[in-house]
Amino acid sequence: MTLSDTILLQISQKRTSFNDLLTRIMPNYSSTASAKAALSRAIKNLVAFDHIIKKEDFYEITDKGKKIVESKLKNKMLITINDLLKKSQSNTTLIHLDDIIKNIQIFLERSKEDPTLLMAGKTSATFYISDLEEVKESIEKRVSNLNRLEQVLDKQILSLKELNFEDQAISNLDSDAFEIINELINLYSVSEIMIDCDKEDINSGMLFENHYEFIKKPDNVFILKSTDLNALKKLVLTNLESIMQTRFKIYIKEAIIYLKLGKLYYTGPYDIINKVKDKFPSLKKNDIISISRRDLL
Repeated sequence: MTLSDTILLQISQKRTSFNDLLTRIMPNYSSTASAKAALSRAIKNLVAFDHIIKKEDFYEITDKGKKIVESKLKNKMLITINDLLKKSQSNTTLIHLDDIIKNIQIFLERSKEDPTLLMAGKTSATFYISDLEEVKESIEKRVSNLNRLEQVLDKQILSLKELNFEDQAISNLDSDAFEIINELINLYSVSEIMIDCDKEDINSGMLFENHYEFIKKPDNVFILKSTDLNALKKLVLTNLESIMQTRFKIYIKEAIIYLKLGKLYYTGPYDIINKVKDKFPSLKKNDIISISRRDLL
């Protein structure tokens, strides 16, 4: 919107002083002097074209100026709706649906307050109610298709659950996480867990080999007795900064625990992960973004 348009719109709503206009436009300029100069030029032109007049210390809009506002400024909203509908119709897409609905709602609300806006819309809009009905039909078709896909996906998810396909749970790396690890140990009834450190990450191996509870095996692998889980908890929570820089995985039979970006990602058969989620409801929350298997490896 040009400076002249801004001035006209402001004055069309109420008579306005020079200082009020200056305050409104100041954020768009680097200095008060440059804002004053630009405003003075714009006002001079608007007065010359009889779009506004000055009465005492205030500027008021003329009939000619009102027509400019109605035909040019107020039509910007309608132009936006026109363009969005045109894009939707040409691409048979609903990606602009939110903006279409939002702008029509704004138009309807403002039309209640300003009848001239509705009058301008009737004469300048290039869309009709039938165009909006076509959009509505497209929505209905899309909803129907999405409902069908939802039903298919729901059946597929159920089938994968019955096949005990892999699932994932995510938690923060904190003391509660070790309660979850302990639950996995109990579910599998294992006497030890395996910690597999990245072979290329020397720091990961050094972190564990300095503690007797971790029995080192070939290929930078460590074995920890399940009864010594507190040793892992103490090591991790007291060295969080170092832990964040390391790369390792914890194996509890079929379940694998990955450390990534300060989170623990538990993967394993659906029946096991589901039991863990049932015991720890916080794992069912979706406020932590899931990471694909490829990104975890």
